[in-house]
Amino acid sequence: MTEYEVEMALAGGVNLSYWNPGSEYKAQIKDILKINFEQDIFDYQYYIPERLQKVVATKLGFSEKELSLASFSAFSQSTVSIVTVSAFLAKKNLKLGIVSPVYFSVQTCCNDLKIPYVFFDEFAPNVNESFDENLLLKSECDAFWFTSPINSTSVYFNQKVKDGIQKILDAGRWVILDESLCVNGMELSRTFGIHEKLIYIYSPHKTLGIQGIKFSTVVTHQKYYAEIDSLRDSYGGSLNCSSLQGVAHFASSNFEGCVGFYNTFWQKNLEVIKQVLSRYDFVRVSPEVAGHYAMVFVNRSVDEKNFVDSMKALMKKVGYSVYPGFMQGFDTTRRFCFRVNLLLNKVDLEKGLVAVLDYFKNTLFVANSMKGE
Repeated sequence: MTEYEVEMALAGGVNLSYWNPGSEYKAQIKDILKINFEQDIFDYQYYIPERLQKVVATKLGFSEKELSLASFSAFSQSTVSIVTVSAFLAKKNLKLGIVSPVYFSVQTCCNDLKIPYVFFDEFAPNVNESFDENLLLKSECDAFWFTSPINSTSVYFNQKVKDGIQKILDAGRWVILDESLCVNGMELSRTFGIHEKLIYIYSPHKTLGIQGIKFSTVVTHQKYYAEIDSLRDSYGGSLNCSSLQGVAHFASSNFEGCVGFYNTFWQKNLEVIKQVLSRYDFVRVSPEVAGHYAMVFVNRSVDEKNFVDSMKALMKKVGYSVYPGFMQGFDTTRRFCFRVNLLLNKVDLEKGLVAVLDYFKNTLFVANSMKGE
């Protein structure tokens, strides 16, 4: 089944893997969130306002010294940033190595823009243990695309992976770091700074589940400013009013208050998840989770179609379901997994996860064992 077919099949009810926050999180962060609605709604706006550029750059982890070397290009959202960076790679005729798991639109962009690419999925699910930069450096790829935190897991790269990325840069290869879901304060910019062949993608509000005022920025060495700016004009267009509100909010102290609440909320729900998982001997979650997505790994083989059929049956019965991990870029033929959104309501996470795991244990595993799987 395709990702779209899975999504349509599991529409309705409460999907524990869904991307939107629950009502409790929305209501509580709404009381904290303070944004300025006094924005120009008439004229075209293309750039981060000059008065806010230094604040935004500093909050993203760049030192004052690095600002003279950096270029910050603003976009309405990270998907548009991904398209623009992909167009940049295509214009330079670069062969791309995609370190999986990765956000789905990267592969789509490569296909549509005729960018030659290779998937490196040997390191999943635990990139921090299995990463080997030599495998990448031995390839014919000119550039490598990383997603931090690791897509849909909220797990950040350890020193081993960071050292490997540095070796790739030292070898003169390009590196793209998609940090759209990075919690502010944990950016890899604080490790690598500005390099001539290093591109960052950020979208600070996306992490917080505040999609209505989000913006994105692509950070490159200043020598590529004109190329990126030209592509931004073609693929990104002007910023809308809500994106400019997002820039202003990110530059304000209120953003830190929202991050603090966000961290407290997902951490409490992660403890709920861990308590539920402790009752089952066939599932685990990474101890390194540091954000609102957690990938639950199942120590059994689960056929994808059987899984979707079982989730449809479960939704009709109790109203809960989850998406299979292949929708987040994981090879579920090796190890089945599904994502849980820790910004959902506590009662839904607790009841829903119990319902899903009980169904796994009592129905799905039994059916698979009868088939000899």
